[in-house]
Amino acid sequence: MMKILTLSVLIVCAPLSVQIMLLSSMPVLLSSALAVVGSLNYLALMNYDMVTVSLLVMTFWVTLLMKFSQFQARMSNSLYTLFLVLSLSLVLSFSTNNIIMFYFFFEWSLLPIFMIIIGWGYQMERLKASLFILFYTLFASLPLLIVIINTVIMSHTSYMYMYVCTATPAIMNSLPTIMLIGAFLVKFPMFFVHQWLPKAHVEAPVGGSMILAGVLLKLGGYGMIRVSVFLGPLSMAAKVLIISLVGGGMLAATCVSFSDLKVMIAYSSVVHMALIILGIISVSSWGVNGAMIIMVAHGICSSGMFSSANMMYERSHSRNLVQNKGMLNLFPAMSMLWFMLCVANFGGPFTYNLLGEILLIVNLITLSAPLLIGVAMISFFSAAYSLILYSSTQQGSLLNGSFSMSNISHREMLIMISHVFPLFMLLLSPSLI
Repeated sequence: MMKILTLSVLIVCAPLSVQIMLLSSMPVLLSSALAVVGSLNYLALMNYDMVTVSLLVMTFWVTLLMKFSQFQARMSNSLYTLFLVLSLSLVLSFSTNNIIMFYFFFEWSLLPIFMIIIGWGYQMERLKASLFILFYTLFASLPLLIVIINTVIMSHTSYMYMYVCTATPAIMNSLPTIMLIGAFLVKFPMFFVHQWLPKAHVEAPVGGSMILAGVLLKLGGYGMIRVSVFLGPLSMAAKVLIISLVGGGMLAATCVSFSDLKVMIAYSSVVHMALIILGIISVSSWGVNGAMIIMVAHGICSSGMFSSANMMYERSHSRNLVQNKGMLNLFPAMSMLWFMLCVANFGGPFTYNLLGEILLIVNLITLSAPLLIGVAMISFFSAAYSLILYSSTQQGSLLNGSFSMSNISHREMLIMISHVFPLFMLLLSPSLI
């Protein structure tokens, strides 16, 4: 485990030239990592199953691309340190098999993103956005700590798998379970507790938005997968499922009316989280596998969309869709890659997202066919706002003086291609997740 964590530190702290080499060799590293997963499972002190390895590789990938995106801004030492601490806390959260340590790193990851928004946010509203993050996440995390401590005392172990396997009926009744999964639902976030996410995305710098949407939100999914055994016998699980599904459909319909690039992408993340909750809470192999695929695909896709939106902002100096129209006339290569990201965002043909949605639909047919109406509504409006996001920014006539004529750099092309490539190539080998 220490070797893996040392490798994590070296990757995040490496010079830019080394990171470019790692980025180009990431497919080989992924294959090598997956080849040893089977042997790692025999070591009781290591928590490296396919769920962990998939999320760790995604974390490394998004972290490297985040550093490339922030390269033009020339990060200060303080900002670089905060990104380093945030990345390491995420790696440790996914790696540990101790429920107490998981909670510690789970909450520790909030501090760096809070300081990043406060110190490097774009507008004066960054203070309000930071307070929203603290209020929502800490309010839900305190009940989680109480349940964890109580359960550790009752089960006499803090080892994550034994902690779950020794669950008793007293632990699995409704109130403690709500307290247990509440923090994860807020971290996702689920509809009704999602208000902090758009505010955080709008105020965060591009690197903060990338790692927040790409990796930090996945902590909620990871935590729910680990405690999903508590969700099976509860009628409360059905209520969470319905709220998430209906809320996701409503937000997907609302996204069509947004005119702010970052706000639309942020709310689309909440819509995707509704599908992930749907898969995890079904407590079936098809549902959890579909949720994992969407988690990985959304992590890469949302990171790419925030990075690309920042490239447009650097040229138009506006996040408004109308102010960015006509980019196809100036940057056709960037427009093509932006189209591929938008297609991946709604689970279009030949994308990795589509595979996850198919697994969820098949799972829903066996679970409750009427729920397909909610998924159909989410899919329809997701396609609608994703295509609006593309057509509004790329087609039409240029506004006079709205763009700086700086061409797309090799660095920016590398960032976009590195986001698009895995979204289509992973479909060729879905067993990797």
